[in-house]
Amino acid sequence: MPGGNLGPYVVLSVGDGLSSIQVDPDSRTVRAGAGAVADAVDRAARSDLGRRLPFLPASAAWCRVGGLAANDSAGAGTFGHGATHGWVEALSGVDASGEPFHLSREGTSSGSLASALEELPHHPTLSTLVAERDDEGRLPGWPRVRKNSSGYALDRFLPSGARAGCHPVDLLVGSEGTLALITEVRFRTAPIPDERGVLLLPARSPDELVALVLELDGAGAVACEMLGARFLDITGLRRGGPVAPLARDAYALLLVEVEGTRSQVAAALDRCQALGRSHGGPGIRARSHDEAGELWRLRKAASPIIARQARRGLLSTQFIEDCVVPVPALGRYLIELDRILEAARFDAVVFGHAGDGNIHVNPLVDVEAPDWQERVREALEAVVDLVADLGGTLAGEHGDGRLRAPFLERIWGARLAGAFRQVKGTLDPAGTLNPGVILPLPGQDPLEGLSPRPRSHP
Repeated sequence: MPGGNLGPYVVLSVGDGLSSIQVDPDSRTVRAGAGAVADAVDRAARSDLGRRLPFLPASAAWCRVGGLAANDSAGAGTFGHGATHGWVEALSGVDASGEPFHLSREGTSSGSLASALEELPHHPTLSTLVAERDDEGRLPGWPRVRKNSSGYALDRFLPSGARAGCHPVDLLVGSEGTLALITEVRFRTAPIPDERGVLLLPARSPDELVALVLELDGAGAVACEMLGARFLDITGLRRGGPVAPLARDAYALLLVEVEGTRSQVAAALDRCQALGRSHGGPGIRARSHDEAGELWRLRKAASPIIARQARRGLLSTQFIEDCVVPVPALGRYLIELDRILEAARFDAVVFGHAGDGNIHVNPLVDVEAPDWQERVREALEAVVDLVADLGGTLAGEHGDGRLRAPFLERIWGARLAGAFRQVKGTLDPAGTLNPGVILPLPGQDPLEGLSPRPRSHP
């Protein structure tokens, strides 16, 4: 995947030397090295504090803390709990010149990077953006999406009237190793809920899907996941099994989770199910932990499906994998996406975080076909144009990497792209860290290094 590929550069492995985990009962935080596995950090919080990290992605069993912070990673729980940046209390590492730094929301920041970050909002390019925030506090031209890991997080970093306390931590989280090398992260933790409830709801059309998602946002749901039409077709969920009657006539299924006390969960499920009745139907409500697990396993069926397709010579090639659009535009995005995939002659496993307007698209590519790269490029260019037209970005939780960097200006416009360059030029003037990531190098080809192969998981 060229979004995350290394390029012809030095690789620094931190897995062995930076994997420590320390729990602080007084502050109810957990501090972890960049090489620590995310799931191990969560287990430490659960065992020592009786608390958790609610934002972790589905890859928590193998992704590392450094990756969480670098990409501002997110998962199904983001709908209710937000992405990684909202849970980071402090960062440590080294800057582009090799000097150590520490950034803390508690006012104990140190190092030349901390000083540079304090001065950065006063640069004319950035201070002008601040002066032109709209009545809602949005920067001019900033996309109206629920989450985003593309570009640099100037919306969180630059001060506004309502949020004068924005912190440099907010800029470094999601910067993909292009501004500094993170070696340690301190996370806030959250209580473990007494109960969790799960509901599977059908949507009969793209418009119905959007309407239901928008209403679920205020009904207490902490996760709102979509199993798209192509997903239902490829998995065979329409043809047999316990959800076949629900899936047979559905455009998509929504997997909804709520949490809290037993009474809170029951009430929230009642509200969500009532919304379902007013749209596609009451759906299927899990009556036990085992049933809830079975419904979640439907959402996690993508990986074995992809593996089976690989055995047939069709490889999941995630070149349009992580786009995010404003939720009201989600229906149009899905309709146009189908047309683009059909024109390029790709089937795809389509699923994702409908509540956030963030959809994962896994086109299945026959890399033995002589024109596969040409069709990949055609589909990628068309999706970029579509996302730009809808006011979205190309990355909701996985970052720009090298694949999406060449499209930065097309998505963000010249002014915001120029502001991103100012950030990079100030904090890494020699361009030492991750060249070609987020900001493209001259002539950078998005498909350079693209070499699809069967997916493997640790």
